[in-house]
Amino acid sequence: MRNPVVVFGLSGSGKSFLSRILHEDMGYEWIRSDVIRKYLAGIDPSQRAVSGFGEGIYTEDMTRRVYEEMIKRAEEIVDRGGRVVLDATFLKRWQREAVKKVFPNALFILAVADEKEIKRRLKDREDVSDADYEIYLAQKRVFEPPQEVDVVEINTRRSREELKALLKDLLEDKVF
Repeated sequence: MRNPVVVFGLSGSGKSFLSRILHEDMGYEWIRSDVIRKYLAGIDPSQRAVSGFGEGIYTEDMTRRVYEEMIKRAEEIVDRGGRVVLDATFLKRWQREAVKKVFPNALFILAVADEKEIKRRLKDREDVSDADYEIYLAQKRVFEPPQEVDVVEINTRRSREELKALLKDLLEDKVF
């Protein structure tokens, strides 16, 4: 059985950059929480849905639905023999545990970058994500550091080629 790669971290950390490499260069199907959230809310992914942390389409109830849908879609991809990357903040333990329950051997990659870099990225961002620096700070306050899963931490302040090589080495000889 193939296992998903879970790329997580705070907004602006580079998780979508890593996921994009897995998708474009390594053939992984890419499941983004931002896209799923807007799909479930009936909003076009290119449309902004800015609201305060935990409000609007970012309530706890909607977040549960998003993670359930992501895992369901990952199961469908894996069942047909595909490879998949899940791209979301996974701020809370229960979110990571939900993946582990279905995929005990999932690979968890924590994307990190220094705060100055994150601030710059979020300022310049044009993406499906609605997160800004204030959302990042709120995420940072509620983030539950992973203790329930083994994690590989990757600092994303590297070139695309360096990150691609790092990901290839990490995934070599593994069924992901």
